[in-house]
Amino acid sequence: MKLAHISAVLGLMVVTPQTFSAQLTLNDYLKQVEEKNQAMTASKLLTESADMRADEGKLIFRPNIFAQAQTSVDKKPTTNRNAQGDETDYTFFTAGLQQQFRTGTAGKLSYNFSHTEIINASPGFLPVSNFHDGIATLELSQSLWRNFWGKETRATETLISSQSQASKHTENYKIKVTLAQAESVYWSLSQVRKVVKVQKESLERAQKIRTWNQNRLRNGLAESADFLQSDANFKAREYELKNALQEQFNLQRAFNSLRGINNEALDEDLESVDSTKIKTLALPAKADLRDDTKAAIEYEKIAKSNAALAIEKNKPTFEVYGTYALNGRDAESSQAISHSFKTDHDTKAIGVRFIAPLDFGTTSDNIKSYKNDQIAAEQNLQRKLFEQEQQWNDLVRRFEDAKEKLSLVEKIEEAQKIKASNERDRLSKGRTVTFQVLNFEQDYATSELARIQNETNILNIYSQLKIYSAGGTK
Repeated sequence: MKLAHISAVLGLMVVTPQTFSAQLTLNDYLKQVEEKNQAMTASKLLTESADMRADEGKLIFRPNIFAQAQTSVDKKPTTNRNAQGDETDYTFFTAGLQQQFRTGTAGKLSYNFSHTEIINASPGFLPVSNFHDGIATLELSQSLWRNFWGKETRATETLISSQSQASKHTENYKIKVTLAQAESVYWSLSQVRKVVKVQKESLERAQKIRTWNQNRLRNGLAESADFLQSDANFKAREYELKNALQEQFNLQRAFNSLRGINNEALDEDLESVDSTKIKTLALPAKADLRDDTKAAIEYEKIAKSNAALAIEKNKPTFEVYGTYALNGRDAESSQAISHSFKTDHDTKAIGVRFIAPLDFGTTSDNIKSYKNDQIAAEQNLQRKLFEQEQQWNDLVRRFEDAKEKLSLVEKIEEAQKIKASNERDRLSKGRTVTFQVLNFEQDYATSELARIQNETNILNIYSQLKIYSAGGTK
């Protein structure tokens, strides 16, 4: 009685159809993932930020404006009060432009205007104690050793640019991988629903065979071995259904997690594809480089730039510089300004600067270490290029093989279906045994599940192939 009750309840469970609401298409699901997955939205923001910083390195060579203003009162004791007074009030303002050029040349064009008042100085010693100064100055310097021809500044520009580009490509790759994962989970869930249906039908058939053998045993028309075989088969199908339902539960949780929902409930219907459509899938157009490979290229540039910077910064500084200034001084500010644009009182200067590190051992080690980093980055890039092509070719081979296997599995499934149907008919006429029917039923269910598994495998591989596509997973 207890066994019959359990069978009835389980039978009711497996034959009751699962209902779903409106269909959620793949594109709609991927859109939800893009909008609600926090990692995706973060990657999009980082990608946008990297794009906005694309020209940040160029700022090194852009002109800068500068300005400074100051007023001071100096009452410190002087050595000659008659000539220096006992207080000096000083106010100045300076402004101008400065720029670093790609050739390693630095330029600065400025104008300085000041007012000086020396209080309590003797007119005999200092006839003019209240005056204005105007000075227009051009300064140029050229590196002749460190940063010669702009090696250091150009390396800095490349470093800044490559860092932003590497970040952009890395985040783009994360986006594509997440979307590919979401697509794979979508199709896996759609396919596992087929598996659950097959397992339910298989369990239903096993239950009918078990009931039939149970009745024959009661009527003395069969041996207990036949019932025990059918009962064991029923329990095996029950176990397989439980596994399929558990897999569906796990996929539903992963499905919701990818779109930012923290539970396993899922009542949406999903798209379903049949074998005919799957076999017509063509390889997505492959981009020349995967985004993570593009990032590796930028990391190689970063390593080269760091090496160049290390080499340059450890070189001696040797530069030639020159200044040319026009000067004007007068008690009237307007006259001081006017005179500062005349060559009557110009100032000229030319000179050289030299600075060299003395710790040659540490300097040499630093340069060598950065060169090693550069070589390592080059080797990593070559490996990444190799792996990219190898993985693409492997996916293509697996994709084509899976499509061929799908055609074979379909033929096997059809043959097993006919064979199982024919054997059930023979059993009803008493021309075969339960064991044979059980074997044929299991063969048919196995071939049906194999076909679904092959379909799922193809869809998952296809999702991975899209990571290599310029269009991503769309």
